[in-house]
Formats: sequence, structure tokens, C-alpha cells
Amino acid sequence: MDSSLARLDLNLLAVFDMLMQERNVTRAADRLHLSQSTVSHALGRLRVALDDPLFVMSRREMMPTERAKALAGPVRQALAMLEQGLRQAKGFDPATARRIFRIATPGSVEHGVVPVLVDWLHRLAPHCRLEVCDLADSDYERELEKGELDLVIGFAGANHLSPRLWREDWFNNPLVCLSPLGSELPDVLGPAELVSRPHIHTSSWGHSQAMVELWLARFGVARELGVRLPSFMAVPPLMASGRYLVVVPEMIGRLFCRYYPLRMHQLDPAIPIIYLMAGHPLTAHDEAIGWFKSLLHQLVFDLYGADALGSPAQRSLAK
Repeated sequence: MDSSLARLDLNLLAVFDMLMQERNVTRAADRLHLSQSTVSHALGRLRVALDDPLFVMSRREMMPTERAKALAGPVRQALAMLEQGLRQAKGFDPATARRIFRIATPGSVEHGVVPVLVDWLHRLAPHCRLEVCDLADSDYERELEKGELDLVIGFAGANHLSPRLWREDWFNNPLVCLSPLGSELPDVLGPAELVSRPHIHTSSWGHSQAMVELWLARFGVARELGVRLPSFMAVPPLMASGRYLVVVPEMIGRLFCRYYPLRMHQLDPAIPIIYLMAGHPLTAHDEAIGWFKSLLHQLVFDLYGADALGSPAQRSLAK
């Protein structure tokens, strides 16, 4: 065994990992539920064992040395594998497990799927909880590696996720147009009809809206944007003015048409939006995450049918 490893108390690795994340002794101590003096003492022992200062104070935070930077990745991976092994050793029984599933997702999934997902979790895994955050401008490798998230819901073809993450198609939900009830537009809209009124632009992420722009550009037309919104929340009252059209995923269209005086139009040619799930290879065999993924696949099959599933293999299994 390497002499430096033989001198090292492996419990100190968790302290090192938290210091790399927080770059502050007080914050690291809070997250580890230890006293500040205990964390400081552990850092001192690490410095002696590794013969390196590891962290050097700057004006704002503790800056890692080159040795600390080199250790950070292997230590984080080792701890993540240990955490995963301990979870798997206990097994995962959804009926009794206590677990928080953390996902990042676009607003369309939050509105169209999450309420049903919460209901399913309450029924099938009553002691588990769901935490959802907005999809952001990140490749998500760091958040998934650190265990801050379990899964990311993204978009196929958007190239916004790290290539080191595993990915699998989840489901397809094409874009539709909503108009005020009584707009007298045809049931199926082509490019000319779609640009006949100003549009509401939804979502700070904007993948679906970028797809609309590309679709219109193919036909040499452009739309006028009347309002730009960060989410879907204000769409129904704005549509009540009768001035706008809005292009949204079909699941949002159906939801809004159920509760508001709106009409849904298919687009020709269609604009498919394929949602995918992504995660870190370290948790690829985590039983809890595997169960949660299966739950998500079953949920969209129940909601939207086999034709919406993300791959031919999934559609075949559903049948």
C-alpha cells in the first residue's frame, strides 16, 4: 500500500471533498454537521499526511493547491461509488424507502408531467420526496457527479449536456399552436397561418422556441414576437386578450385548453420535441434511480401512449 495512503484516515476524505466544494471551513462544517474546530483539525491532519497545504487562503475563499486539484476528482468518485454501494447493499424498496429524488427539468415537463409524477410517488413510494429545479445553462456533469441531482431532463439534439453523461430518450411531445377560442384559424396550421398574428415567446431556456424559428426559416418567413416570458404562467391571461398565438409542447396545449377558452392547432409539417433523461455514470447502477427512471417511462406511456415513447425499443416493450 502507498505509504501516504497508509498514514491517511479515510474518514478525512469526506472533509476534503466538502472543503473542495465549499472553499470555506465554516460552510463545510455546517454541511457535515461538525464543529468548525473539528474540520480545521481534520484539515491539519490531511496536510501532514499528504505533505501539502492543500488550501491557501485568499481574500474571498480557500484556494486549492495543484495537489488538491489533482486529488479532487478521484476522491469525489471514490466517495460517490462508496455511497452508491452502501445504498445498493441495503436494496431499494419503494414502499418503505426514504429518499429524495432530485431532477432538473424544463418548464414544460414541470407543468405537464410533475403533478402526475408527485401523485404516483405519493402512491407507490410514500416516504420518498421529489425536488425539482429549472433547467439551466449547464452541462450538468458537476451537479450529477456531486449528487446534487439524480437526473436531468433535457432535449435531444440540443447539445447542452456533457458528453460524459449517459442519456436515453424519454418521450416525444410535438409542438402545437394555441389560439383564442373563435379565432377561425384552420385546425392544421402551416407557416403562413402561424405568422398571421404576434406570438408569445415562452421559456427562459427556449429550446422549443428555437425550433419554431428554425422551422419558419425553412419556409422563408418570420414571426412577430409580441411578448417574451420566462415561463408558461402568464400565457392564459395574455391569450385572453385575443391578440396573440403561442407555440407550446402538446402536453401544455392540452392542459391549457382543458381550463381556458383556447383552441389547439397541429402544425404541418410537425415539429417534434424529444425529451431525454441524463445521469452520471457513477449512478448508472443505482437501484433507486433505476426504479425512478422506470416510473418516468411508465408515466408517459400512461399519459401519452406508446407512440410518444422515445425509442422503437421502448415502444415495442410497451406493446
